[in-house]
Amino acid sequence: MVGEMVSEWGALMPGDRWRRRRPGAQSARYALGLVLVVAGASVGACTDDGGTGPGTIQLQRVSGDGQRAAPGRVLPELLTVKMVDGRGRPVRGERVEWGATNGVVTPIEEVTNDKGLSTARWKVGDRAGRDTAFAKSVKSATVQFAAQVDESAKDGVIALAVETYDGSGQAVHPDHVWLPTGWKDATQALLATPYPFGNASFENPSFYAGVDGDSWFVPTGLTNPIVRPSSGYLSDPDALYDPASGKILVYYRQVASENRIWLTRSSDGVRWDEPELVASAPNHEIISPTVVRRAPTDWLMWSVNAGSEGCTSASTTVELRRSTDGVHWSTAEPVSLDQPEGFAWHLDVEWIPSRNEYWAVYPLKTAGDCTTRALYFATSPDGIHWTTYASPLRSRGAIPEMMDVVYRSTIDYDATSDEVTLWYSGASYEGTAYVWHLARERLPLGAVLTRISTLTADRALPAPRGPAFTNETAP
Repeated sequence: MVGEMVSEWGALMPGDRWRRRRPGAQSARYALGLVLVVAGASVGACTDDGGTGPGTIQLQRVSGDGQRAAPGRVLPELLTVKMVDGRGRPVRGERVEWGATNGVVTPIEEVTNDKGLSTARWKVGDRAGRDTAFAKSVKSATVQFAAQVDESAKDGVIALAVETYDGSGQAVHPDHVWLPTGWKDATQALLATPYPFGNASFENPSFYAGVDGDSWFVPTGLTNPIVRPSSGYLSDPDALYDPASGKILVYYRQVASENRIWLTRSSDGVRWDEPELVASAPNHEIISPTVVRRAPTDWLMWSVNAGSEGCTSASTTVELRRSTDGVHWSTAEPVSLDQPEGFAWHLDVEWIPSRNEYWAVYPLKTAGDCTTRALYFATSPDGIHWTTYASPLRSRGAIPEMMDVVYRSTIDYDATSDEVTLWYSGASYEGTAYVWHLARERLPLGAVLTRISTLTADRALPAPRGPAFTNETAP
């Protein structure tokens, strides 16, 4: 569902609704002794490592310092500190106090975990300048963080941080959906799958809620992923809101002995129904399903057919299935989405009511390879006949996090502001593996149309620095 709505929740502070983890078990406290000094009657605190006096327990700044953001935005990287004892060993179970001179700092792990870490999210202030935040505890000195608040940061691609259940923070294949007014504490949701260093065994659909489109949190009570495979791996989630049932619907693909498309539903984002099998085909003939609900009896599903060779196929075909209930689907029919520069790979399709047309965004694969380098845009009045553009909407290298790959992305249009928002996924090859990230870009529709209409030399881009994807390594 494409969100062209104005929500009453828009003025609420997202930080007030961030999930806080429950404190873990308290660690054994350091043995304390009272040393009576007759001459001065002084008292000193001893720790189990032999150190005495203040400074034995320290907070160390780990990450999050020196970031840049537009006024009122959430910084993409978490603020992280580590508490250690006099021998540099992690101290767990200690509460860390977070705060800021401007904006709002919201703890995610307020009590240090087994590694001694405490983390928080920082939404900077509403004015340009230099903001500072801090972390402290009763046992340590204060650690400070600084951020540059800059009006110019509104433009461009901004990396996003999400909390993945595997702990890597690496994710791929985002899909965005608006939620109705009154849906708990969020106005929108994002589906994504963890993909740490290209490990498909973690690639299971995960659910995030949000308010501003930049900061995403795991709803209280939910433990991601929302589904796990019985065999093979899960991938390619696509979500929509069904007003008839009042539920979020998530379609996703299981890759095992064949491609299987499953559907799970939730009325609160926390409890999810038993998955239902809705479509299947030989590998790899239903890739990246994307579903639009036009009316209670008018449902459409597009997907990519790459044949038995998948990633190494010479070409792909985009296909359309129809349904009257979102569960039972027709046989596939090919659509005319032709791109001279390559072949559509993982795609997202949205219906844009104010323009009375479908929009599609998709990266292109080349013959024999699906290590995609750019994202393209197309429009259609009927979902079958598509107008494509020679120039990409976004090429790899826009930010370091997408230096080598631009992959499946999702798009939204706000008719009131005439603004397009894109949530990207992409990767940078670092050392021996691809590292995966999510990112966000907002720009006026006019800028989108200018970008795709301006001829570029995308085909001259050099190949990514890492190895080509295979069916096992492609997300």
